[in-house]
Amino acid sequence: MTNWIRWNVGAVEVTALEDGSMTGKPGLFPKFEVDEARAAARVAGEDYDGGDFTIPIAAFLVRSGEALVLVDTGSAPGFSDNAGHFPSALSLAGIDPGEITHIALTHMHPDHVGGLLDEAGEAAFPNAELVVGAADWAHFHSDATMSAANDRGKSVLERVRAAVAPYAHARHEIEGETDIVPGMVSVPLPGHTPGHTGYLLTDGPDQLLIWGDTIHCELFQMARPDWGVVFDVDIDQACETRARVFDRVVSEGLPICGPHVRFPGVATVERAGNGYRLIHGA
Repeated sequence: MTNWIRWNVGAVEVTALEDGSMTGKPGLFPKFEVDEARAAARVAGEDYDGGDFTIPIAAFLVRSGEALVLVDTGSAPGFSDNAGHFPSALSLAGIDPGEITHIALTHMHPDHVGGLLDEAGEAAFPNAELVVGAADWAHFHSDATMSAANDRGKSVLERVRAAVAPYAHARHEIEGETDIVPGMVSVPLPGHTPGHTGYLLTDGPDQLLIWGDTIHCELFQMARPDWGVVFDVDIDQACETRARVFDRVVSEGLPICGPHVRFPGVATVERAGNGYRLIHGA
């Protein structure tokens, strides 16, 4: 496992932290059809046998001036057989959890909030302000959301609420485009969750968009942006957002990072036929 990689966006330092991976199954995509999946994979330069596939999981660290911002925190131990390595990646990158000033969540799913707690169940980052989309905080703490969930969904909600609880007193709920720290602005990307958020880093002409869960599987969703996933809260809106983001990053030549993009998660996007593909090593 690579664990961590560091580079710069102008004077802003970015570190990719590898949490691991989980296994994806075709049923993740309601529109899945094996021949279309194989065709999409060919656009991505891969062969696909019609079975399970790997979904990487990563988090990112942004150093801007005196601020040290975590974008997501990976998954909790036990989330999958191959995940939960975020704390060790952070340590190998030479970061003391007490140094973290902000935790900017893309959204509140378990593979993004799992590293918020230490082994004792306390805040792993005691000096950090939690930055989260206001719509996400409301959704994941809603009685209506809990009531509508099945047993598995209720368990997920309980774990998520427990993970963010120690930070509730020091949280910053954001809406729209909001300055987080110098050179870092939130970008609303609703659909996957109501408050799903990306973060745009800018220093002079240099930029990078950390686009959260705009995709879960580059093997299919780049060529088929109309393929949402079963746990999109609003699957139609998620697909619309994905198409809009793809068009923006191509039009602006904007490099991207994503928690579910092949590690270290940085790439550019280009058009390919009626869809798109990722070009790694941006």
